[in-house]
Amino acid sequence: MFDPSKLSPEAISEISSLMRQLKPEQMMRLQTLMHNSLAGFDVAKEMQAFESELPPGFREGMARVLYLTQGIAVPPKPAVKEPTASETLPNTEEEARLVILRSVAGGMISPEEALKVLFP
Repeated sequence: MFDPSKLSPEAISEISSLMRQLKPEQMMRLQTLMHNSLAGFDVAKEMQAFESELPPGFREGMARVLYLTQGIAVPPKPAVKEPTASETLPNTEEEARLVILRSVAGGMISPEEALKVLFP
């Protein structure tokens, strides 16, 4: 069972940082979902809809914190490297298509958005 009183200062800091990513209306919706869940209501559908609107990386960040609180080893956050000019712009149409496909695979854009770009 998760005991929030046993969180380390680092975990609290990470959770706070993640929560600041949420819009005020998302925060209120999360509080309502948690309240209803604790009151015994089935919030599965509402939670699924809520999760689809979370900022990129939010779920992964929260999972990382929760794993760490349980003593489960997780890989460190990847270091963010500033891309060079040659890494930012594809040189050919084929490279551009690969960037789009990698973006879909990485969850940065939806398949529908990729289709609109690849086949206007």
